[in-house]
Amino acid sequence: MSLQMGVRTLTILVVVVLGFFALGNWMAEQNAPGEMQWHGEYQDALWQPLQQQTLTLAGVDAALGTGSLWLVNAENQPLLVSRYPLESDGLDWRVQAVIDLDVAQTESLVRAQAWTTDSPEQAISPGVAAALAGRLVRRISLIPEKPVDVVSFQGSLGNPAMRMDVGEGRQAWVYPEQGAVVAVSEDQAHSIMFGPSDDYE
Repeated sequence: MSLQMGVRTLTILVVVVLGFFALGNWMAEQNAPGEMQWHGEYQDALWQPLQQQTLTLAGVDAALGTGSLWLVNAENQPLLVSRYPLESDGLDWRVQAVIDLDVAQTESLVRAQAWTTDSPEQAISPGVAAALAGRLVRRISLIPEKPVDVVSFQGSLGNPAMRMDVGEGRQAWVYPEQGAVVAVSEDQAHSIMFGPSDDYE
């Protein structure tokens, strides 16, 4: 084989090998999970101000539509939440925002609703929402109508900084920088909760 023929053959081999690498990279990109719709769509309206502790009830209503207020029992403590339906990524989601009340507001609400630790969830008058529009939201949870493959969440959040075992076959995937925790079992995500990043420092 002449030198010229050898160089030409080597060149063709290099081109073929590089082509295979390029094809492999392209296929990997095509198969990589994309960002979930709700994550990107509400980044500026919800997740960023929530991390910065500037998100109010009015801000959540502006992003998701007017919610419904409920007084619920959280480990024998009264908790005021606002709930919203959300359609995203081909699924129906339930969104719940926890409203940060001061002691006096909580006590007033408990008296008005005659709330006790045995009380069922109670719907709160929409008029209360107007009075509390400026209150900060402490955290937001999203629950899909059915579990979602964790790979979908990784497309939005990446790999978790911590994976904590919280029960048999259950884990909490923690994302401190994003103030997020995903409830996982058997490679399925059941819910995600966002809060201030300071909560995970």
